[in-house]
Amino acid sequence: MKDRYLIIDGYNMIGQSQDLSRIAKDNLEEARDQLLTAIANYNAVIADEVVCVFDAYEQSGPPTEYMYHGVKTIFTKEKETADSYIERYVYDLYEKHTRHITVVTSDMSEQHAIFGAGAYRISSREMWRDLRENEVSVSKELDGFNEQKPRTRIELSHEILKEFEKLRRGDNHK
Repeated sequence: MKDRYLIIDGYNMIGQSQDLSRIAKDNLEEARDQLLTAIANYNAVIADEVVCVFDAYEQSGPPTEYMYHGVKTIFTKEKETADSYIERYVYDLYEKHTRHITVVTSDMSEQHAIFGAGAYRISSREMWRDLRENEVSVSKELDGFNEQKPRTRIELSHEILKEFEKLRRGDNHK
């Protein structure tokens, strides 16, 4: 069990993104996948235990849970809201003396409940900002790697490199 948890209200996050809200109108699964991909990329950097909770949304039956690239993804049981699931989850973690729990939601009633359990809260809008900043940071870092010239395993003098270049071009005359 990790010491730091980030628990996300999935549909709340989708609702705070104009792009994902638009996609969700036609293809809810695609919107969820894009959200989970953004969260998984973020988690690759922060390395917390990340949990994304979705309401069952017209599904019947028990809750389902699976891993999506390191993000625990939970669909609540029938007629259970993500809010109530998250509240219970936070209380369970708090009882186990987890050191740091952050919940991502913009739902006011959920905010009050999680504060009572000792969790921190950031809004969905703040989380989107963090996701974008992370994406820019990782992109810059990757660009830096790509700009570096490949290095040889053996340090060669300038004269030897010139000779190799002549050989490569087929210019064997001195």
